[in-house]
Amino acid sequence: MAELKKQKITCPKCKREVDINVWTKVELPYDAEQREQVLRNMLFKVGCETCKETFTIAYKCQYNDMERRFLLWVAPAMDEKTQNEIAAYNHRLTVDNTLRLAQGGYRYRIVRSDNELREKVIIFEDGLDDRFVETMKIVYVPIIKNRVGINVPITGIYFDRKRSGGYQFIVTFVDRQPMCADANMEIYADMTEKLRAVVERETPSGLCRIDADWALKVMMNKVE
Repeated sequence: MAELKKQKITCPKCKREVDINVWTKVELPYDAEQREQVLRNMLFKVGCETCKETFTIAYKCQYNDMERRFLLWVAPAMDEKTQNEIAAYNHRLTVDNTLRLAQGGYRYRIVRSDNELREKVIIFEDGLDDRFVETMKIVYVPIIKNRVGINVPITGIYFDRKRSGGYQFIVTFVDRQPMCADANMEIYADMTEKLRAVVERETPSGLCRIDADWALKVMMNKVE
C-alpha cells in the first residue's frame, strides 16, 4: 500500500510554507489513484494556495507494480546515501531468498525524474522492453537534430502513447516548446532481434539505470 508522509516546504515564488504529500511508496494494484497521478505527471506536483504557483518537487519514491512485476526506484539525487540504499537493496536480492522468490521475474530500474517514471510505467504496462526503446532513441537523435538544428540542445526524449493509437517520442528543449516525433515500432522490432545478445550482456542485475548513456554503450559495443 502507498506510504504517505506530510512535510512542509517553502514556495519558491512567495516563500510561504506549503504543506505537501510525499509518497515514499506506491504499490499496484492497490494504489490506482497514485498510478493515474503518475501518468498525468501530477504525483510530484505541488500547488501553493497563497500565490497559486504550481511547481514540481523531487523526492525518493518506490513504484512497485506487483501484477506486471516491475519496481521503479525514483532517485532524483544520486548522493552517497541513495547509492548505499540501492546497493543494499541489490545485495538483499542476492541473499534474501524470501525477497528473491517474491520478486522473481521482476524488472528493476532507477529513474531520476517524474518524466522518466511516467515513461517507464507506460513502457512496462504495454509489455514493451525499455532497453530497446532507449536504443531507438539513439537512432532518432540525428533525425530530431535535422529538424530543429544541430546546435539546439535536447534536454529529454520520452516515449509516450498517442491518443490516436501507437506511440511517439516527446522531445524537450531548453528554450523552445516540446516537439513530437512518431515512434516507428518496426525499428523497435528490428532492435529486439539484432541487439538482443549485447543488450542482455550489458544489462546489470537488480536496480540499474537504463538510459541514453547505457544505450549508447550498447550501440558502440554492437559496432565493435
